[in-house]
Amino acid sequence: MTDNDNVRYWARVGMYVTRDFAEEWIEKIGETDARTGRYLDDDIEEYIDSPVPSPGSLKREVDSLFEEPFEEVELPDDIKAIMVAEEMQRNRVSRIKELKGEGYSLEESKEMFQQEMDDAVCEILGVESGSLSVGMGYEAEEESDSEVSEDVESAE
Repeated sequence: MTDNDNVRYWARVGMYVTRDFAEEWIEKIGETDARTGRYLDDDIEEYIDSPVPSPGSLKREVDSLFEEPFEEVELPDDIKAIMVAEEMQRNRVSRIKELKGEGYSLEESKEMFQQEMDDAVCEILGVESGSLSVGMGYEAEEESDSEVSEDVESAE
């Protein structure tokens, strides 16, 4: 049995999932007691309520996915951008240290890293560089900066 036998692309969540992951996700959705979700309709610039499928409906959807053979799918650009941003964020400290080692100040290194991440995401999304700034939302910027500062200083 290959890894492809254990995963399927689930368009509803925009990624490849295992059956276990999908079932855990369905269980969590069922626990929230959510009756509707909301999404931004770009055409009218308003949030629209949309019904959340029942856990039973989602289970049937997942069963149907795994009854079919594995099919490779081109990931949507927004998912690719998220994956690239997450990878860059995981390497943030080492990249800032690298830039600092090239003679840039800590502040310049942080700004250059942020610009590199913004540019990478803009390129994937096909938008003009400088039209967005990627924030990962893991922690407050001040906390993140102090963590990087401590990591960089301890490496010196």
